[in-house]
Amino acid sequence: MKNYKHPNDRGYTNPELFVTTDWLEDNINNPNLQIVDVDSPEEYSIGHIPGSSNPIDNFYKTSLKDRTHIQSPEIFSETMSKLGIDNSTQVICYDRSAGLYAFRLIWALHYHGHKNVKFLDGGFPKWVHEDRKVTTIKPYIESKVFNTKIDTNIFADKNFILKNFDDKSTIILDVRSDDERIGVNLRGGSRGGKIPGSVHIEWKNFHTTGNIPILKSAEEIRKILSEKNITTDKNIITYCQGGIRAAHTFWALKLSGFNNVKNYDGSWREWAEDFSCPIEN
Repeated sequence: MKNYKHPNDRGYTNPELFVTTDWLEDNINNPNLQIVDVDSPEEYSIGHIPGSSNPIDNFYKTSLKDRTHIQSPEIFSETMSKLGIDNSTQVICYDRSAGLYAFRLIWALHYHGHKNVKFLDGGFPKWVHEDRKVTTIKPYIESKVFNTKIDTNIFADKNFILKNFDDKSTIILDVRSDDERIGVNLRGGSRGGKIPGSVHIEWKNFHTTGNIPILKSAEEIRKILSEKNITTDKNIITYCQGGIRAAHTFWALKLSGFNNVKNYDGSWREWAEDFSCPIEN
């Protein structure tokens, strides 16, 4: 792949969050490895990396009407257990969406206390581009027991945001599209607009374009953020519509030296539906 840089050469603070396609092919038969295809069941059925499972049909299922917020510890534990993941399992996540859904699952695993999880750099597009083996066969998965231990340090809710409105060291980062931010595209919500005082950078700015999108280097990501006066000493809260794009941006920042980052998991869908929460449009 032309101009491809190994994750170790992109200046990330924790490049160990990544594995390459070479590494995965060499380790694909490791019995302690679970590969998770975090895309739609339709995409998965067309073809996937051998041995990978597909949880997307229940991964976001909660008691909430919008079905996008983080699962409860009990439901998440059950979901991971059915995927053959316990607390010693090394999880490899990939998708076909520039890491959008894979980074969401990685964030969710970290939130529930499981740090032994990695992202397949380049995802399924890079795997296919390199003519590696693809299958339509669903693997047999033996259930295990996954126990959760919540890490609240990477999570924000609306009350946390309301408490930190006047904190000059805290930046609320809106990573939605322009149409969502100005209220043209409500995406089924009751109100359009933005959280007052939030800074806007769409999540797509943090990865390359083309058929095989790759997360940009730490230097490039810091430059994008510095243009909006966002520096590594700030406390950052990312938000989008339902915490998915915000989770992708969470990792873009964490990999680039921003240590104090939280994902507002409820995001605009929760904020807009609570009419006591202020908005700008």
